[in-house]
Amino acid sequence: MNVKKLVASMFAVSVVASPLAYATNGSEMMASGSENNALGGTGVAHYVGAESAFANPAMLGKSTGSEVTGGFVYLKPTVSNNGNGGVDTASGANPSYIPDVSYSSRINDNFTYGVAMAGIAGMGVDYTGAAASLFYAKTSLSIARIIPTISYNTESYGLGFSPVVQYGTLMVAYNSVPAYGAQGLNYNSANSSDSYTNYGFNLGGYFNATKSLTLALAYQSQIDMKYGTQLSGAAAGFGLFTGTGSKGAGFSDTLSQPAEAKVGLSYAINDKYTLTTDYKLIQWSSATGYKDFNWSDQNVVAVGGKYAGDGYWLGLGYNYANDPIGTYAASTYRNAVINFFNNEMFPAIVTSSYTLGGGYGISKSLGIDFSAVITPQVTKTVDISQMGGATTNTTSHSQQAVSLSLRYKF
Repeated sequence: MNVKKLVASMFAVSVVASPLAYATNGSEMMASGSENNALGGTGVAHYVGAESAFANPAMLGKSTGSEVTGGFVYLKPTVSNNGNGGVDTASGANPSYIPDVSYSSRINDNFTYGVAMAGIAGMGVDYTGAAASLFYAKTSLSIARIIPTISYNTESYGLGFSPVVQYGTLMVAYNSVPAYGAQGLNYNSANSSDSYTNYGFNLGGYFNATKSLTLALAYQSQIDMKYGTQLSGAAAGFGLFTGTGSKGAGFSDTLSQPAEAKVGLSYAINDKYTLTTDYKLIQWSSATGYKDFNWSDQNVVAVGGKYAGDGYWLGLGYNYANDPIGTYAASTYRNAVINFFNNEMFPAIVTSSYTLGGGYGISKSLGIDFSAVITPQVTKTVDISQMGGATTNTTSHSQQAVSLSLRYKF
């Protein structure tokens, strides 16, 4: 099986059952793996096993043998919107089941390799059963990655590198209804999607400042994704065409997954208590497509605490990420359309998440971990006055997630 078919097969398992995924940090999942989620999404400097490759490839250098980890996240968003002058209506998007699997093995005293696979990002809504004022909108963005990793370590530091294979699909569909302006065009009534595969890389390093304190850095490259004519076609439906027309320029069909710069700290107070903290800068403002939609860079701060008992662990955490979606004063028709697209069709506006979890060693080789994430509701109102009809659009968004993982060491 070639790389593209392998990624596509894994991606299908990740999203076919429920393709309308959401995420906590913009369109990015907060973390992959139950323990990282339980500790607020921290993992840049905190080793949690084979799935550490998702947060920082260098952390595999802290492994002691071989292991395989697999699990899934059940992610339930609750989203509503009032469209263009309509009644607030709940999105019909179903919950998502997002699997992950990872493997690592130590080669010798200095080298470890591994591979990790997961759905790592997504967002979307479904208002096909709502009133015409919501334009019968349906959107879905889903992204999965395969991340092979090699890491090098000494007693005091480690370095890691991961070439990344990314597969994504995007679908935008709506009926703008003639009553809401001269554009009056349907777009993508067949609800067809476009997919794309591209490549990037992750780099990381850590330093054991003391026996108790680990400091770490990681970087994730931008990955450019071109989704057919999904975005340019959606813009044309609202009368926005690149280089032509009086309503304004259209949208690029490239929607890049942004670069991320990350730093982390893990401090073991003693054999039982560990504190973790991460900072991430998600660079939406320079990502093609997102910058066209007026997204700004996102600052993510996460903290966690873990208690390790005899054969079990418990953890708590908190994750905060500012709303990355800028809001225009809708002095032009194009600005109003961008506000509307962001707020109704891709409402990635949630900010705070509270996390908890734990794990239990069933045997010396087999363990089970779980986590729960609660993300309180955020409501946002934007100016759409230049579109005609209503002057504002309001959306609300909250999330709940539960993850379960099995770990086998050998």
